[in-house]
Amino acid sequence: MASQDTHSLAPTDTGAGSDQGIKNKVSDMASQAKNTAADWGRSAASTVDKNLKSAAGALENTATALRDRVPATGKVNQFATKTADKIEHTARYLREHDTNDMVAGVESMVRRNPGASLCAALAVGFLIGTAMKRDRDY
Repeated sequence: MASQDTHSLAPTDTGAGSDQGIKNKVSDMASQAKNTAADWGRSAASTVDKNLKSAAGALENTATALRDRVPATGKVNQFATKTADKIEHTARYLREHDTNDMVAGVESMVRRNPGASLCAALAVGFLIGTAMKRDRDY
């Protein structure tokens, strides 16, 4: 069997025009992929924003139910009231901020605390990995 020259597999037209045409096609495909990803990202953010509003409503309902079901006085009342206040604060935050604000907040926190952020990311990754492994084992 004779060895085949690798140059014989290349296109026969080696002019600069074909190289430029390939570069243009690759550039167009990359641009199209970028636009598609951006459109998908905007659509996902819009969906998340809608779900945040309904989550805020659910949190407000939870806080109200918590306040309605606790004793009028005592340690349980104090604990439940503080918890309900924090739940309402979270609901208010969800109503007042969109995904862009939240992403900017997370980015700012990561820049201020890179070590703690890395540890938190590792911990979350470990928990997700453990949960996925456990699901696979069953």
